[in-house]
Amino acid sequence: MSDSIDTRTPLQLSHLPAQFIGREAEQDALTEAFGVDEDSRLQNYHVYGRRGTGKTHLLQRFLTTFPPTFTTCYVSGVRHDTQYKALERLYQLLTGTSLGTGHHVADIQRKIKDQITLPTVVVVDEVDFLLLNDGDDLLYYLTRLENTAVITVSANRSTLEDAVDDRTYSTFQPQLLTLNDYTTNEARQILADRARKALQPQSLERAALTYITETTQNIAIAVTWLREAAETAENQVTQSLAQEVEVAAYHKYVRTLLHRFTTHHRRLYNTISRLEQVEQPPFTTGTVYREYSERCETAGVASLSERRISDFLTHLELLDLIEATYHRGGSRGKTREIRRVNWNSRPGSEETG
Repeated sequence: MSDSIDTRTPLQLSHLPAQFIGREAEQDALTEAFGVDEDSRLQNYHVYGRRGTGKTHLLQRFLTTFPPTFTTCYVSGVRHDTQYKALERLYQLLTGTSLGTGHHVADIQRKIKDQITLPTVVVVDEVDFLLLNDGDDLLYYLTRLENTAVITVSANRSTLEDAVDDRTYSTFQPQLLTLNDYTTNEARQILADRARKALQPQSLERAALTYITETTQNIAIAVTWLREAAETAENQVTQSLAQEVEVAAYHKYVRTLLHRFTTHHRRLYNTISRLEQVEQPPFTTGTVYREYSERCETAGVASLSERRISDFLTHLELLDLIEATYHRGGSRGKTREIRRVNWNSRPGSEETG
C-alpha cells in the first residue's frame, strides 16, 4: 500500500458514504414523497442523471431508510437485463432462496405476487439495458402489482414516456426526479471528504484536488483518478502527479465499467481504440466489425455475429464510452458512425482488457 493511503475503502466506487454532499435536496424530495416512516406512501418514480451524479448510491441509501414494515428490492438492469433474469433476482430478494431452472415467466410472476405481503419498493437501476430486451413487459407487470412502488433509474433518459408502450406508461405514471451534474465546488467537497477518510494527513496537495475536480465532475471518474494517484504516490498526491496519471485513471474507470460485461465488450472497445490510432474516426459498424473479427482471429477466439456486436455497440453508447451518429438511407437502411468518447480530447493507447 502506498505511504499516502491509510484505508482504501472510501476510495472504492462501491463505498456508500454516510452523507451525500450536493444531494440533500434530492434526498429530501424522496423522503417527503414516500414519507419513510410508519405512514410511508407508495408511488412510482423515474430518476434520471448522467453518469457520476450519484443516482445508484442515492437510491441504495434511500432503501435503507424504510421501516421493517416495508420490503425493499434493488435490481441492476446490467446484471439482470431480461425480464426473466430480473424476476429471478426479485424472487431471490423476496424469499432469500434461488428459484432454480425450468420456470416460465408467468410462473415466476405468480410466485412473486404471492410473496408480496408487505408494502414493497422495487428499484430498477440501469433500466435502459432492460428496455433493449423485454424490460417493457417487466415494467408493465411490476406497475400492476398491488402494494408495490417501482423506481426506475437511468443515465440516458429523462423520461420513459417514449421508451415504453402506452399501456405500460399509463400504469407507471412516475414522478420525475432529475439529478443535475455536480458543480465543481460540490465535486471538490465530495472528493475532499473521501480523501480525508482514506489518506494520511498532509498527503494530498490542494492543487491536485482542484485540478481533478475542475477537470471532471463525474464522481466515479474523480474517485478513480484520486485512487490511482494515491496508489502511485510515494508520499503526497501533487498536481503534477494527478496530471501524470490522468489518462491511466480514465482507462481504469473504463475497465471498471466494462468489468460488468463480457470479454467481447472489452475487445470491442479496444478495437475502436486501436482503429483510432491508425485512422481518423468516425467508423461505420461494418469497419468496426471487420477489425473486431480480425482481432478475435488473432487471439484464437470465435467472433460473435455482426448483429450481436451491433447490440454491444449500443451497450457502449449507454455507458457513454462511444458516441454514435445515425444516418438513414442507402442500400443498408440505417447506418451508424462511431467514435470513442475521448477523455478530455486526449487519445490514449492503453487497452482495457
